[in-house]
Order: sequence, then C-alpha cells, then structure tokens
Amino acid sequence: ILRQSVQQLAAKGGTADAGAGTPAGGAPPMTVSPQKLWDAAYSDFTAGQWDLAIAGFDMFIKSFPKSDLVDNAQVAIGNAYLQDGKHEKAVEAYDKAIRNYPSGDAVPEAYFKKGLALQNLRNVDGARQAWEFAVKNFPDSDGGRQAKLRLDQLKKP
Repeated sequence: ILRQSVQQLAAKGGTADAGAGTPAGGAPPMTVSPQKLWDAAYSDFTAGQWDLAIAGFDMFIKSFPKSDLVDNAQVAIGNAYLQDGKHEKAVEAYDKAIRNYPSGDAVPEAYFKKGLALQNLRNVDGARQAWEFAVKNFPDSDGGRQAKLRLDQLKKP
C-alpha cells in the first residue's frame, strides 16, 4: 500500500517542487509510521529510483512535519536530484533545506552538496561561496570537512 501511494504521488507529479498540497490519493495510509515511510523512501533512493525517492521523502515531510528527520528528508531530495543529474533542482532542494530548517543537523551537508551541484553547473564562484560558508559555520561537521577539501582542490593550479 505504501509503495502504491508513493508511486501514485510520483505519477501525478507530487514531488518536492510540485507546489502546494498532496494530490488526491497521494497521502500515506494512516497506519504508516514515520520509520516505514522513511525506510521506503531511502530504499528507493539506494535503488536509484530517484523520482520515487523524491516523492517518498516529500511525502515524509508533508506527513510528519515535526519530525527531527524533515531536514534530512529535504537534503535527501536534493541528493536524489544530484544523483539524477538535475543539478538546478538539487540546488533548489538544498536551498529549501537551508531556508526551512536552519538549525537542522543536515544543513552542513546541504551547503556542501549545494556546492557540488553548483560546481556541476560550472558556477565555481557559487560553489566556493557555499563551501566557504560550510567551512566557516560548520567546521567540525562532515559537510564542513568535505567542503574544506573541495576548497583546497580549487586552490591548486
């Protein structure tokens, strides 16, 4: 039932950037726990089912907006777009995570991955800004450390 709901949502265009509201029939069954919905979306992500993963994480955010994992879900949407080569959509998803969940623990990763997406779009200045922000504000996070490595690579001739 959960997979059918996510597939219906994806088929109707109910992804993270589709606008307001969940399409009719796109809501998860009332018996679905946050963990089951997260696990289903993550499973789709690891299987390379980008559209289903995005729809699943979006459904997670809409269904459980108070969860500690909503920032992670928003960053995961960006990661799915990044893996799918949709770099502009990835930047938008990371910006949404940064804007909507500024104190979330996934924000350092959002800045780092935003930099990757911008670099893939050949926006080296934008990538540098994202990475510098991550290094300055989150130096002890994985995102901050990875951003520092990328900045060091940019400085090499």
